[in-house]
Amino acid sequence: HFLQYGLSLKEREEFGFERVDMGNVYHAVLETFGEKMAEQGYSWFDFPEEFGERAVHESLEAYAATYGDTVLYSSARNEYAITRMERILVRTVFTLQEQLKKGKFTPEEYEFSFHMADNLDSVNVTLSKEEKMRLQGRIDRIDTAEDENHVYVKVIDYKSGNKQFDLVALYYGLQLQLVVYMNAALEWSAAKHPDKEAVPAALLYYHINDPMVETAEAISPEELNEQIVSQLRMEGVVNAEPSIVDKLDAYMGDKSSVIPVARKKNGEYTAASGIMSAEELQLVSDYVNRKVKEIGRNMLDGCISVNPYEKGNTQACAFCSYKNVCGFDGAIPGYEKRKLKDYSAGEIFQMMKE
Repeated sequence: HFLQYGLSLKEREEFGFERVDMGNVYHAVLETFGEKMAEQGYSWFDFPEEFGERAVHESLEAYAATYGDTVLYSSARNEYAITRMERILVRTVFTLQEQLKKGKFTPEEYEFSFHMADNLDSVNVTLSKEEKMRLQGRIDRIDTAEDENHVYVKVIDYKSGNKQFDLVALYYGLQLQLVVYMNAALEWSAAKHPDKEAVPAALLYYHINDPMVETAEAISPEELNEQIVSQLRMEGVVNAEPSIVDKLDAYMGDKSSVIPVARKKNGEYTAASGIMSAEELQLVSDYVNRKVKEIGRNMLDGCISVNPYEKGNTQACAFCSYKNVCGFDGAIPGYEKRKLKDYSAGEIFQMMKE
């Protein structure tokens, strides 16, 4: 934080197209796709196949022509990347449409910037009577469903990598983003629907991809599509309330192809299901709010010690842009990484309560 925001150090930009650039393109094209839908009077539920393919092609072509000083047209390799990204994005918009059709939620906001919600307490974090911390962020999509007394809120974050919801990482303050998004979305929804209770329904990652399917024998196009959609099932956390699960996937059998939930024969959720009770979701929400304040307080107190972590096979230094600047060297006595322990979900919830 000190090197990036205090000294304003930046890596020298190089003319090239890397994985992080691909994520930028995906987000921009999906945002433009949503605008084109609105212009043509379509919604995610009813846009036709011909429109979907054309709108993705036009959005990607327009963005590629201006991105990074036309880097996407600088080599045959990069031009092939455009073709591959178009295939992946076409698959994405049709999969997102199919997932929505299986539930009762409707997209209400796209690319919801915290700048649009500068009056929210979850965005303007009070650190003391004199000090506040303003969070920056952009929620890719907020979906809602309503009944007589409630508005149910689902937040979706589009990822080009294989991001998983990690409760242990959240406990250590390493993965707060999705819960911060939900806290903001809930506060915004409560203000928009003052006569109803805002309820967290799901915090989800959608992995932008076009997976391969291997089969021992030939299958129909319909079966192939079903298997691909199943592989593109969203990851994250879902409210365990059965009526909310039904709203997220009204056609769920033993295993959902939309959300990370499966049921045993007796109707109970499997251990691998990404579920939390309403009480657990509230506990996580409160804990993240507390953790955000703690981090903000540490920033103002000038805590800039070189103190990287190690958690299982991952470590803070692996992809750090500043590892050649900070001077950390494990070969020098006194330099050690914080080794973060793994805990069960039950242990995490107990420690959060404490």
